[in-house]
Parts: sequence; C-alpha cells; structure tokens
Amino acid sequence: MIAFIWQSDRTALGSALAGKLVAAGFEVTGFVTNEQKGSETAKAALPAGVERAKSLATAIEGAELVLTLLSTTQEVEDVYLGGGGIFENATPTSLFIDLSTSSPRLARELHALAAVHDHGFVEAPFEGGDAATLASGDFRILAAGEPDTLTQARPYLQVLTPQITEVGLPGTGMAMKLASQVALANSLMGLVEAISFATLLGVESSRVLESLSQGAAASAVASAFGRRILDEEFYYGGDLHQFFNELTCALDAADELGLALPGLETAHQLYDLLILVGGGAMGIHALTLIYYDEERCSAYGLNWELAQRAMDVYERANDSAYSDYDYDDDDDCDDPNCHHHHDDDEDDFPSMGRYFSSN
Repeated sequence: MIAFIWQSDRTALGSALAGKLVAAGFEVTGFVTNEQKGSETAKAALPAGVERAKSLATAIEGAELVLTLLSTTQEVEDVYLGGGGIFENATPTSLFIDLSTSSPRLARELHALAAVHDHGFVEAPFEGGDAATLASGDFRILAAGEPDTLTQARPYLQVLTPQITEVGLPGTGMAMKLASQVALANSLMGLVEAISFATLLGVESSRVLESLSQGAAASAVASAFGRRILDEEFYYGGDLHQFFNELTCALDAADELGLALPGLETAHQLYDLLILVGGGAMGIHALTLIYYDEERCSAYGLNWELAQRAMDVYERANDSAYSDYDYDDDDDCDDPNCHHHHDDDEDDFPSMGRYFSSN
C-alpha cells in the first residue's frame, strides 16, 4: 500500500500524481495536511480509487511507500519530524519519497534520520508540474539518495514520469532543483527587462520577440515565455507562491553557505512585490508587470498602494529572511560574501527605487 501525503495548497498536483499510481494498479491512501476543518464538503476531492485517511498516522500505517508533496521547508520538517509525524508512526521498513522542494540541509538530515530507523529515503523534487505537464508526464524528477534506495524507488518514480535524473547523494537533488530555479529566475528577469526596454523605446513587439529568439539572446526561457508576455497571458501556469517559496529556500541555502547571489536576491524581492500587490495567482512570467505603469497594471487586478507593505518588510529586514547589505566601512566582517543585517541605519536597507522603475 502507498500512502500519499500532500499539503492542501498542492491538492491539484497531489491528486494528479495519486491518480497515476492508482491507474498503475497500486492501492493508494491519501491524506491532505492543513486541510480546512469542518464539513466533508469543505475537503478537497480525491481522485477515484484513493482512500481518504482520517489522520497522518492512519494514512501511513502499514504502508510500503510514503510519498510526500509539501510546500515549504518548515512543512517538510513538521510532517516528518514533528509530534505525531511520519518518523514517529512509520514501520521500520518503510520507503519514503519526498517530492517537495525544500532545504538541501534538511534533505540530508532526513536521509540520515531515516537510515538510523531502518527507513529508505529519496528526495525527488520535480521540474514542471502544471496540469498539462502532469497529465502528459512531461516533467522531470531530480532524484537523490543512496544507490540501493534509488534502485528501490525507481519503479514508483517511473509511474509518475519517464524523465528521471539521478543527481547523486543526499542533498544533491534539492541543490539541483534550487539551482535550476535560480537560473530560471535570473533568465526571466533578463527577458522581461529586455522586452520592457525595447518596447518602451518604440520597437514593435513582434520584432522584439523575433530578435530575442535569435543570436546570443535566444534561450529556452524566451521560447517558453516570450509570446505569452507579449500577448499578456499572465495567468498561464498558475500560482506564483510555490516558485517564491522555492526562491526563498535557495536564498536561505545561499546564506548558510555565506554566498552572495545578488541576482537571486533581486528576483526574490521582485516576486515578493508582485505577490504583495495582488499577482500571486499569476504565472512566473507575470514579473513583466513590475515594469508596467500603474493604470495598466490595475487592469490585471494589481493594487500598487499595497506596495507600501514591501517597504515595511525591508524596514524590518533585520528580523526577516532577506539578505540586505550594509556597506559601512566600520563593519568588522572582511568576507566579501558576508550578508550584513543591521537596524541602526535606515540607509542600509535596499530602497524601492534601487530595484524598480519610476512606473
């Protein structure tokens, strides 16, 4: 029996993947974390053939495989390590496959703790995953773990998608997924800035895309998103929140390394702003709206008055996950990659004007 645990805001993806397992002949029990309390009608529908468990503990009781699909590093930690969590209730021979994107550090810890309790653990974050790609299986899983455990997990992963890349030992699957998101965020910033720059200078939009599809500027990102940006299909691809969560994971991992990634930090702040002004339900290419004027943005439901919230976040940066720089010569950290956090000088925090145009 397979137990599939997913977070309520990932129900569409969890249900689609659970349905694939059922279609392949597996017995699947599902449990949705953080689900709205109340009547049965308030609960998300599970696909045909998936039995709904009343609790996490009952879901994994006797399971040969436990699959998880969660939204944040904290949720992964709570579900696996918290009171009443997976490791507290699993049988000693269970295999775990975590499809979430979380911290490489946490992934390594979960691998180690699983081994201590005679469990197998595989981290298997995936790239892609909107409704269309899930239905076709056209997405890639980045699997990592001990070689024997990867062999054990492979038949289950192949039910979900034929595109499986075994990245390496524990932690490397998460590292590669986050690296991919860092590259994607930076590429998208370059694309939307190039389109905004050229069109505001009077280049016809069709010629912008034609030019960006050739020469040194050509890229998979331009091919995937360029036309949708120009056609203003900003809701294609769904929810920004998960992408933002993954950029947060990457930023936290960079901080742990003492590594400065200014492109990632800027992208993180830009997406934070876009979500704050009302763009959270849009696709990741909606970043281009940052460069539109207020009137044009309001047609898409964005409220720039809410941008003040972003300023409040930056002013509280000392108490947040943001990495902000203090260039004070008196600072006693000589490492050029050191991320400084101070609350004594308002000028140390990034200003809105540093990142955003006068629009």
